[in-house]
This record gives sequence, structure tokens and C-alpha cells, in this order.
Amino acid sequence: MSEESAPHTTAEVVESWTVPAGATQAGLIRSNILVAIEQGYDDPQLVADLAVGPLVMALGKLEVGLAEARRRIEELERALAERDARS
Repeated sequence: MSEESAPHTTAEVVESWTVPAGATQAGLIRSNILVAIEQGYDDPQLVADLAVGPLVMALGKLEVGLAEARRRIEELERALAERDARS
């Protein structure tokens, strides 16, 4: 990355974060951080602090969702095994 294209401000760093299409929570976190920077909260440590809380909450939702998906897959596999055993 050349010196010219490297982000120089906290806002430029946050704006350079690539958020995939459909990642609404990540996009909202990025957007909220940019709003905070626009309001004068541009200290890099504060930006990191602003990102951590929502990221922890999103990770928690992901963990719960994955655990539920695993449980449902196990139930489906048991039901299929029972069905196959009866056939």
C-alpha cells in the first residue's frame, strides 16, 4: 500500500473497513463509529472501545445461533436415522 493511499485519520481507517453486503450489524457498528468520529470522538482508543461492545454482542448472538443450528441438525440426523432404521 502506498503512502498516498494509506489512511491517515481515524475516520479514514474506519471508512477503509470493508463490510460485506448483507452484514447489517457490522455496517451499523461502522456507521455508528463514523458518527461518533464526526461528533469529535476520534481518539483511536475510544474508537476501539466503541467497536468492542457491539462486536461482543454480535459474537454472542452468533454463538447462540450456531448452537441452535447444531441442536437442530442433530435432531434432524436422529429423525433420519430412526426413519431409515424403520425402512
